[in-house]
Amino acid sequence: MWHIAFSQQTEVEKYYVRADTLFISQLTEAYNTSTEELLKTLEVKNDRREDLGFGYQLKESGKGVGSTSFNYKILYYKNEVVAYELSTYIKANKSISLKNLYKERLSAMFKVSDDYEVEPIYSGIDRAGYPLDGAEKRTDNKLNKIMNPFAGIIFGNRCGIVMNILNNRELFNEIINTDNCEYLLYSINPATRLMTVEFYYCNLTEFSENQKNSIDLRIEELKKVPLLTRNCYGCNVGSELTEKTITELKNCR
Repeated sequence: MWHIAFSQQTEVEKYYVRADTLFISQLTEAYNTSTEELLKTLEVKNDRREDLGFGYQLKESGKGVGSTSFNYKILYYKNEVVAYELSTYIKANKSISLKNLYKERLSAMFKVSDDYEVEPIYSGIDRAGYPLDGAEKRTDNKLNKIMNPFAGIIFGNRCGIVMNILNNRELFNEIINTDNCEYLLYSINPATRLMTVEFYYCNLTEFSENQKNSIDLRIEELKKVPLLTRNCYGCNVGSELTEKTITELKNCR
């Protein structure tokens, strides 16, 4: 019985490896051809996009094949692909020989370290960090990173069962100040816009009257956009109208 079970397990693993390596080859060919072919191979469906406001949408999903999965985030502007992120990983429980095989195949597309860590692929990442109409782009990589929706579009602080700080909140806290506050209100990322509104209302005495006048006008513009944003309070992630969230943030203590 043990030999039969082991043989069956081995055959299953061989099947997974064949399926994985075949798909990686197909994906590599598609990647080298065009974005359209890449998304077609990943079987990206035209549904379940998150509305970011101002004509932008974000799609987050993935495709599993064999024992490997490929996760993607795609940024659209008026139904056209602006940027995308594609990621995968090599499972830690695979044998060294299999890890080396996956590393060899994946290296045709991805950068894979000697520790078998696979770096995500980005396309159009700079464009995803551009401000919305009304602000001139600044050449600051840290600003671009938090303005990019790939950093995370959930508004909150600590979230989930273990109450970890959100990645985008951590990035935001590192760079926010009175000088870049108004600029960040023009982020494509709706969570960044809300975190910036929160910072502004909680630090009003730090801003000049000219800054306040300009920022208040921008916030009124944001309130007019009929947009549901993803907010996290404690363990729960829900959706709330931007206008309602901004009104609540105005009562910062």
